[in-house]
Amino acid sequence: EIRAALIFLRHRCPPATRTPSPSPHISKGRTMSDTATLTYFHGRGRAEQSRWMLAAAGIAFKNRCLNSNEEFLKLKAEGLPFNVMPLLEIDGMKITQSQAINRFIARKADLYGKNQKEALFCDMLAEAVNDSIGGIMSYPFKTRSYWKEGKDQEGEKVGAELLDSFISKHFPRIENRIKSNKEENKESPYSVGKSLTYADVLIAALAHGYEEGKPNCLEKYPGIKEIHSLVIKLPGVKKYLTSSNYFPYPKGKVAIEYTTNVDTVLDRL
Repeated sequence: EIRAALIFLRHRCPPATRTPSPSPHISKGRTMSDTATLTYFHGRGRAEQSRWMLAAAGIAFKNRCLNSNEEFLKLKAEGLPFNVMPLLEIDGMKITQSQAINRFIARKADLYGKNQKEALFCDMLAEAVNDSIGGIMSYPFKTRSYWKEGKDQEGEKVGAELLDSFISKHFPRIENRIKSNKEENKESPYSVGKSLTYADVLIAALAHGYEEGKPNCLEKYPGIKEIHSLVIKLPGVKKYLTSSNYFPYPKGKVAIEYTTNVDTVLDRL
């Protein structure tokens, strides 16, 4: 079973470089012609935020997915900062730590607000989003035993309860910040200031993941829902979501394959 899953994943990882269209919010003086490589497992995980950021910024990237612990050990021997993934290779640099990656892309694409105050609020929201992703991150690991045993209804129930617990705790806080920004900036649809920032991209990625796992969960949160709607219409994001770079939601068979890949690469089997 494990061997079959790994063979499938070798073919699933998108090998080609996809070039998303530049975001219209990127300053005209900048070109997003760099091609990046993002190294991670065969799935979403902590790399998914960075994929959304790269897509929104119009930066071409390719996924490099590891298949074995030997590949991971080789990557570390070649120089993997802090020995963690995701790893973004761009502009001759190797960058790890997902939040550092996101902020680097934000600066590169002018998605960091118009002043220091806006940059600060972007960072606070980014950390709030990071606090909120636990449900999505743990979903495939919490539910895989049910999928393996063919107990799909139980898996659905456990997964829904997990997602609900994170949504009810964290989404109201993000929604309140969006509401405050509307009041401060004449009905701006964004979370910070009057223009798109990287905080909006991360909020949209978060909302998208929870909406896929629990349809209609955004109905109670109109501010989050509006930001999600705006971001998925960006040319680069729209193209990313229909490309082979975009991994399916980690549910059922996909959850089994993804978690098997993670355990194999980290030598946890």
